[in-house]
Amino acid sequence: MSSTQTEVPQTENCPLCDNKPRFMPLWLQENTETWIKCDICLVWCHAACLKLPAEECERIDEYHCPKCAISHGSSTYKVRKSLREHSRINYADLENGLTGNPYKWKRVLDSKLFVKHKFPKIRGDQLTLDWIRTFGLDEPILIDNPDGLDMKMPSKDITVSYIAATVGYDTPVDVIDVSTQQEQPSWNLYQWANYFDGPKRDQVLNVISLEISGTPLGDSIVRPRIVRELDWCDNVWPKELKAFEYPKVQLYCLMSIKDSFTDFHIDFGGTSVFYHVIKGSKIFYFVRPTPPNLKKYARWISSPEQSMTFFADLVKDCYEVRICAGNTMIIPTGWIHAVYTPEDAIVIGGNFLHGYNIGGQLAIYEIEKRVDVPIKYRFPYFEKICWYAGKKYYKILKENPDSLSQREEKGLVELAIFLSKLSSKLERNSKVSSEERHAIKENIPTEVRDPAKLSRRLSRRINKHISKNNEEADTQLDSTSRNHYELHDVCVNERSGSSPELRLNTPTKIRLKIVSRKRNIDDVNIEDSEDNKGVNEMADNSINSANEHQVKRIHLTSQTNNTEGLRRGDKQDNSPLTPQSGSTISWHEEDKYFEEL
Repeated sequence: MSSTQTEVPQTENCPLCDNKPRFMPLWLQENTETWIKCDICLVWCHAACLKLPAEECERIDEYHCPKCAISHGSSTYKVRKSLREHSRINYADLENGLTGNPYKWKRVLDSKLFVKHKFPKIRGDQLTLDWIRTFGLDEPILIDNPDGLDMKMPSKDITVSYIAATVGYDTPVDVIDVSTQQEQPSWNLYQWANYFDGPKRDQVLNVISLEISGTPLGDSIVRPRIVRELDWCDNVWPKELKAFEYPKVQLYCLMSIKDSFTDFHIDFGGTSVFYHVIKGSKIFYFVRPTPPNLKKYARWISSPEQSMTFFADLVKDCYEVRICAGNTMIIPTGWIHAVYTPEDAIVIGGNFLHGYNIGGQLAIYEIEKRVDVPIKYRFPYFEKICWYAGKKYYKILKENPDSLSQREEKGLVELAIFLSKLSSKLERNSKVSSEERHAIKENIPTEVRDPAKLSRRLSRRINKHISKNNEEADTQLDSTSRNHYELHDVCVNERSGSSPELRLNTPTKIRLKIVSRKRNIDDVNIEDSEDNKGVNEMADNSINSANEHQVKRIHLTSQTNNTEGLRRGDKQDNSPLTPQSGSTISWHEEDKYFEEL
């Protein structure tokens, strides 16, 4: 029978002490006085050095140390009869939506089909402000290797016990019971580390909201460069105020055990998220934030049947993305997502507002208010940081408006409207409660002495700037069209008893005039960037459409970026259609189509 601490070892020296881990789990630290003797070689060792909890030592019948186990086999355990029957998973209950079992999520996920993602994968050094200005931050971005992100992250050998020691054992932490998706009260990091690094896990618990800014651990971390450049907390919020108050959402440490699951959600305030996996892996399930999907999401989170409905079943496409240790991901504004943890994982992440999707951020904020999300789960100081953003962008519009991208310009129009609505609620004749009026006032910075004036000035400045850009684009387009679009005039007439035809063996830039049975269809300018075959097909399709519907106009649109299509008013003459100001007309066979207005 194995000997434990009840017997006195013949030596006070443990041969394994030199190999003791630098940062031991707390349950091992409390077990340093427990000894155990190998029944083969009779050598005594600390149970902690063998990573054996005291409870397991008591269960061992004959102990074999790691060396002796090679020739004599593993240790044997005392026979113990269970005092109760083994519990079984009630899959019928799971299918009926009951939430008492934490492993139900794995079963649900395994039963679903998800769409293979085609989100951009880029190198860290490619993710720059210029890249964002060109391609936007509209889809999740994956970076396999941290090189080039200009960030500093903890070692891959980090443990939860080390995190608890550096952040502070007494630090409160929100712990989620995965089975119910509800918080468990009154946890601190000491208790959490004991649970995470300990040998017994009676529940599947998850920590996803430990903010570590200002702690020794947080101070050792540097977020990705692109996040620091975009984050309104760094670029809009006054630096002198960060010592007193600011939205403390920039740096989180997430600690998830195997089979953890976070149900579908949108990050508060429409914030974007950076997400770097230190250890383990995560599987994300993304739903695109289209208006219909957002409406479904708002109904779902307000429904009493939420826990019985898998949100992905309500939408057309749900994309699966797996990221592993060393991978980084940027999650854009508004993306609805769930997260599954297939193995124990430690993640460093953070939330940030920025100027490249202001409208999306405001839309999510309004959804949160409409469905009455508790204040605790909203972005702190959201309205206040929007006022600071309005003040900052107003200064940019005065001093260097051409530095703004089109995405920022569009967002500033919506920001001005949002701030104007807030300031209008402070007027005496506004029909808002005194509580709401007080809350709005509390979130207006002292530096903004006249909020209505700031919102009006911001609106005038941004609209004036956009109008100026449109006028310049129109002037440039008029000059270009005289030299560029007059290359060819091709008249297509309907032949009696046959379909109209157009066959081109000419260069690809053309002016196409279409004649229908009863009236002329206005000229449509097309630039074919691939081959004449595509233009022939487009001509046939457009003429057939004109003959069938006898439409007055044909709208040439594109699904490519920065293309608004060709538009014209209700004129009845035959003057040519012209591209909308600032648009670029290009056509690729796979993504161009005609649409009846």
